[in-house]
Amino acid sequence: MFPIDPSCIDKSLPVPVGQQLYGLLAYAISHGDMRDGERLPSVRDMADTVGLATMTVNKVYKDLSEAGLINVRRGLGAYVARTSRHLVEPDPGLVELRRLVDGVIAKASALSISRDALMAMINTQMQVRRLHVGLRLVFVGVFEGPTRDYVEEIRPFLAKEDWIDTTTLEALRADAGLRRRCSEADAVLTFLHRQAEVEKIVPDARLVGLRFIPSEATRRALAGLDPRDRIAAVTRFEEYIAIMKPSIRQFAPHVSDIHVTYSDAADLARSLADRDVVVYATGADGVAELLQPGTRSFEYRHSPHPAELARVLVPFLASLRTARTADHITTDHPSADPPRARRALAGRRHVSTRGE
Repeated sequence: MFPIDPSCIDKSLPVPVGQQLYGLLAYAISHGDMRDGERLPSVRDMADTVGLATMTVNKVYKDLSEAGLINVRRGLGAYVARTSRHLVEPDPGLVELRRLVDGVIAKASALSISRDALMAMINTQMQVRRLHVGLRLVFVGVFEGPTRDYVEEIRPFLAKEDWIDTTTLEALRADAGLRRRCSEADAVLTFLHRQAEVEKIVPDARLVGLRFIPSEATRRALAGLDPRDRIAAVTRFEEYIAIMKPSIRQFAPHVSDIHVTYSDAADLARSLADRDVVVYATGADGVAELLQPGTRSFEYRHSPHPAELARVLVPFLASLRTARTADHITTDHPSADPPRARRALAGRRHVSTRGE
């Protein structure tokens, strides 16, 4: 992750320095490699590091806490809170199932049953017993096009029976039908740093905050910049203006001339006029209309963190699927005792997952 230092905060911009620091830290927590539970510098130490007043930093920490990105423990400091405030503990039923699977594998090995033969036996039984339970999911994004792209990157991690819809924060605020659909969904997915925002709009949804990282195409494009290139970095959101320069230098440390601005700046056209390359954040693609002939440009795009999708989202959805399967079994056989998985999830609507 890029270092946080005074160069990240540009006091010459018309964006409040506290707003810049908030965006910088929110991005570092939700998109970077800061670990869950990692301690942040004290308010005084952070103020000294970035050259801001302690009152300003204290307000930023308070806002981060309200957004669910850090936990402030009185007398102990501030800590990264990648987990949701509604975290579901590992299901004891699934833990027991893994133990039983290990036992079956050990027994098969002792009987000299090959891996292929064991898998064939298991697959046969699953075909006989399996209930095709699909989940109803919604991904809440910011911009329609990128949101659909994110879902396509998430889709390979879902079961073929799952159904996933997309919407945006703006549409969700305006449409009661969409809010009801989110409330009724098995899970609502969104960005980790937008989780608190979505929760305020749909408080009774089962919410899952996902981490995102710079896409592979973005990393390649940044690494391929010429050291002599004069770069303009443009963001749609003022609060994230401070992340643009260190984010670019993270993958292009050889580039030194980087001018940062935002898409609604009054002097935007002038800021782009003498630049060789324009790097724009998702949602700021309108800057392409202002570029001089020959000026190159590309989007700083993010992607869902693939390792986290496999390590966190997939098991989480599996637990929901287990609970749904238990509901079917109980409905078909009313006298059956509800499995542990169903009891563990009963009555829980607010859910999220642990990152690292």
